[in-house]
Parts: sequence; structure tokens; C-alpha cells
Amino acid sequence: MNKTLKLWICLVVSVLAVSLAVPAVSEDMDDAQAWTALAEEAIRKEDYTSAFHYYELAANAGDAQAQFIAGGCCYYGMGTEQSYEKAVEYLQMAADQGIAEAQVWLGSIYYYGFPAEQDLEKALKYLLQAADRGNADAQQMLGEMYFYGIGVEKSVETSMEYARKAAEQGNAQALYNLGWQYDTGVGVEQDYGTALEYYLAAAEQGHGRALANLGLMYELGNGVPQSYEKAAEYYRSAADQGDAIAQASLGMLYEFGDGVPQSYEKAAELYQLAADQGDAAAQASLGLLYEFGDGVELSYEKALEYFSLSADQGNSAGQWGMGQLYQFGLGVEVSYEKAAEYYQLSADQNDPDGLECLGYLYLNGLGVEQSTDRAMELYRLAAELGSEEAQQQLEIYGN
Repeated sequence: MNKTLKLWICLVVSVLAVSLAVPAVSEDMDDAQAWTALAEEAIRKEDYTSAFHYYELAANAGDAQAQFIAGGCCYYGMGTEQSYEKAVEYLQMAADQGIAEAQVWLGSIYYYGFPAEQDLEKALKYLLQAADRGNADAQQMLGEMYFYGIGVEKSVETSMEYARKAAEQGNAQALYNLGWQYDTGVGVEQDYGTALEYYLAAAEQGHGRALANLGLMYELGNGVPQSYEKAAEYYRSAADQGDAIAQASLGMLYEFGDGVPQSYEKAAELYQLAADQGDAAAQASLGLLYEFGDGVELSYEKALEYFSLSADQGNSAGQWGMGQLYQFGLGVEVSYEKAAEYYQLSADQNDPDGLECLGYLYLNGLGVEQSTDRAMELYRLAAELGSEEAQQQLEIYGN
């Protein structure tokens, strides 16, 4: 279940707990109303076990809201023993009576396959029901399903229709998704101005990835005046929320002193936070700091650890780092063959460092069959991507 729905449950309980207008149980009430009134009274007394008991009675008497709340209580173990099976049963009852929040919750359960077995057909069914009732969470999820073609035929047009409906209601994830599409030009004509508007709207709600992407826009000057200082502000806001990409990006600014005071120590702290979350770019950057002892105690063992983690995820910088360790025997035995393998992996991703280092091995016949022509080819590719070392090699050999 997503955070929005969990907060909705808490809100329901909070409102009931502070309500001063709870009706007394009277003879003219039907059973469901009477049980609900008793449940609300128990909540005011912070007797959640009794509250669940009465909500369960009201739910079994057919009250849709009580069914929804009972389902939430069973899901989270509020006032009763946690039971996903009972939670799904009560949510099913509420959904069948048209409670949109129950429908989107069930849709989410069947979409992600937890706690029930994944069933995209059921997920689509319940999300469509909730979306038709104007539920923004359901509209946002449907937007993603159509965008990626998950359980439905892929349709960017339909995806954006749902995303816009959710965004109009202020759904932060939908706002971010639309911002990302306009930022990258995926499925729409690239428009940094529109991307900025969507990102800002999502960021106002504290959406971490939107904050991180705003930082990137300011770092690169995409649609906004280039500003490392503004980039650092947005990265920091996202990093404080635990966003790994923002932590790695802010670490990079500290490493090179762009928009912030240069500090290898601060860079290492931020890279570590992101690396611990599995961010491959941060792992590669942290490996490099350990290789040279910048901001951390020099450790080839640590460098190998983080370069390896990064390389295993296919990160070109991590692959290049592994090549460096094997080429120069840093923490490992020298192996030009292994160095060539890692450089080749990096070069295959058009990494200029990987291309340049692989060119060096071909030029000198280290770990590969010597070939000046192949070396020059790799140097030219690297130079076109901005490698000054490769450009120098081309000048030396008259190419």
C-alpha cells in the first residue's frame, strides 16, 4: 500500500478520535450505525481493541466505510492481530460497495503482488473503478501502467491522460512523471519550461526525485540559468530525504567545489550514503576517493570493494576503476588482460576514460594484441567525447 493511502487511514482515525459530535447509541439506529458509534466512542477513549471490534461488527452488518477501516486495521495490526488475508477480505467488501480508497488499495495490492498474488487483470479492474470515481492515486498508477505497457497495451497518449487528471488534483508522483517526460522528451516534445513547472509543483510537496531533477536542471542550465548554488540547494533538499541520486550529485559538487566549499570529506560522506543504497555512480566515486585517499584513508581494498559493486551493476566508471586497479596492480595482482576486459566494458558505453585507457593498452600491446590503428580509433572516439589525454596521444602520433 502506498504512503498516501496509509496517511488516509491515519487521518480517518484521527478525525474520529477528536470528533465532538459523535452521536449516542439510540434505538432508532440500525446495527451498523450503532456499532460505528460505539467504535468512535472507543477511539475517543483510545481503546483501539474495542474500536476494531465494533468496526468489525459494523463491517459485517454491511457498512462500507467500516469495512474499509476494518481492512486497514487488519493490514496494519491496529487494535487487532495483523492479518493480510482478512484485510483483503474487508477491502474487497468495501471496494464492491464503491469505496474508491478500497479499490485503489486493492489495485495496488494486485499490481505489486503483495500481500496477495500479483494479478494485473484485477489490478486494472480496481484501479479503473477508482479512477472513474476521480481517485488521483488510481489515475497516477494507471498512467504508469499505460506508459510502460504493464497489464495493458502500451499507450503514451492514454498514460498522459491519466497522469494529467491526477496532476490536476495535485498528485505529486503524477506531477513528477509529467515533468520527467517533458524534461527527457520521452513520448512528448522536449520542453524544459513545462518540465520545470511540473517539477516545481511536485517539489512543493516535498517529492524527493523532483527536487533532485530540479538540481540537475540548474547544474546543467537546462531551461534555467545555470547555477551550481541553486543546484546544491535542490540536491540538499532531496538528499535530506534520503534520495540516493541527490546524495551522489551533491557529493560531486563537494568533490569539485562547485557551488559549495570544496570538501573531499563531505563528498565521501554523501557518496557513502548513496552507495549504501546501491547507487552505482556513488559507489564508483567512493572507490576513486579510496584509491587516492581523498577525504578518506587510502585503501585499495575499499577501492576494489566499491569499484566492484559499481561495475557489477554495469556502471562504466566502476568498470574503468576496476581496469585501473588491474592495470597498475593496486590491491590486486597486475593483469593487463583483466584490465582490458573492464576497459572494454566501459568503452562499450562510450565512456571517454574507458576508451582512452583501452587505447593505451592497444598502443602498447598490453593484455591485447598490439594495434596502433585500433589505438588511434579508440583515442579519436575518446577525444570526441572530451578526453584531453586522448587528444594529446593523437597529436603525438600525428593523427
